[in-house]
Amino acid sequence: MKFRVIFLKKKFIYFLILALVLFILLIILMISKKPSPTFSNINDDKTIKADFNGDGKDELMSVKRDGDKYSIEVKTKDKSYAIETDKNAPPIGSHSPYWPMRVTLMDVSRDKIPEIFIQSSNNENSVQHFFIWNDGKFENIFSNSNNILGFIDCKNNKTPKVISGKLQNDNILLSNYMFLNYKFKNYNYDSNNIFMGKDTVCTFVKFIQGLPHSQAYMPKDIFSPDIVTSGLSAVNKLASENNTYVFQDGLFVENKCNKDGDVSEVLWTLNFRGTSNTDSSIVKNYTLNLLLTPDTDSKENYYFKIYSMYLK
Repeated sequence: MKFRVIFLKKKFIYFLILALVLFILLIILMISKKPSPTFSNINDDKTIKADFNGDGKDELMSVKRDGDKYSIEVKTKDKSYAIETDKNAPPIGSHSPYWPMRVTLMDVSRDKIPEIFIQSSNNENSVQHFFIWNDGKFENIFSNSNNILGFIDCKNNKTPKVISGKLQNDNILLSNYMFLNYKFKNYNYDSNNIFMGKDTVCTFVKFIQGLPHSQAYMPKDIFSPDIVTSGLSAVNKLASENNTYVFQDGLFVENKCNKDGDVSEVLWTLNFRGTSNTDSSIVKNYTLNLLLTPDTDSKENYYFKIYSMYLK
């Protein structure tokens, strides 16, 4: 009888240990959960909430406009940190009613602290700035005049990469970077013409910049047969407004990956300036979101096709 009592106690202990192990695994899973990326088009004052310094608490990033300039700071419980460019870099960005600033938060270092990526304009030219939290302050460790920003391998177990490039003369030229030792290091990567749908996007941009005259010549090869009808209505709306469109900047990111870590859906966000053909003083911003998916029948051209798009 005494032996049976001891046996029951051991059984209880086993269950207790099992429950404790499951609880610890759950905590680890919650802690290791990657922060969700944040993308924001900003025309005026805006506040973005995130854990910017890794203390486990959300801080507030405030973007404020003073005339034609922007200022950005992060406020913690007892201190404010200015987000400022390096003295040799262009300003953080100029305000324009037709060219919004875009702030992207993405944890490419996988340290649970998002890096800050800013796309904006200065004197009608595109600018990019990358900021990291290091040694108790925000550092501007990268700046350039490119108009394309992208992220890959952020939704799988590979090392995240940052892509910066320029769409120019119907082509997209890209440079590739990894985050190592608090620096963005360039690495060689042979990105082909269909990489993340860049050939599709180039053709699409050229088509939009030809509206309204090019509407009758819509390139069929870049659209998926399964494209939702509402997507094509966005093109009809742009054509009906009788503007001349100019590409300003763009962002792409893998939206979904399959079990092998291969990209199964790409999100592109494209900014255009639209100038009225009847009154050149009327200039507006038009932001298009495109979702692209692979077409296994297209191996050399337009492998990623547009199956959804909408005006923001």
